[in-house]
Amino acid sequence: MDLEEVGQDLIEINELTNSLYSCISFRRGEHPDVERLKSLFIKEGVLINNNDDPLIFTIDQFVDAIDYQISAGSLKSFSEREVAEKTEIFGKIAHRFSTYEARFDPDDPEPLSIGINSIQLVKVGDSWLTSCLVWNDEAEGRKIPEKYI
Repeated sequence: MDLEEVGQDLIEINELTNSLYSCISFRRGEHPDVERLKSLFIKEGVLINNNDDPLIFTIDQFVDAIDYQISAGSLKSFSEREVAEKTEIFGKIAHRFSTYEARFDPDDPEPLSIGINSIQLVKVGDSWLTSCLVWNDEAEGRKIPEKYI
């Protein structure tokens, strides 16, 4: 793989990551773009909340959980954005450590949480797709290392 290919792959992975964050972020009165979110994963893709015991979701289960929280009124808006990243690519696989800040309201001055999304990507045909997204929030005794900030 030459440098030009790696550069193009990194551009595509950056776009995919931006889309992942964009799809789950929404303002009050709006709805996250869950159909677009689904299209960013392989069919067998999983999402894992690893803050306590792992909570493992298929992409459909994750979308159902978001929809339920919105319809129940417990989730009115949400914003998450990448603040730093480290991406490694080998052939048709890639890994991105994506440091994030999350807020319920995008205008909140302080984040609700910060953490790292560990994103596994695979190249299918000419496109990069997410196979797994695992997240862990920073907590007491679990601080994000400087190399990921």
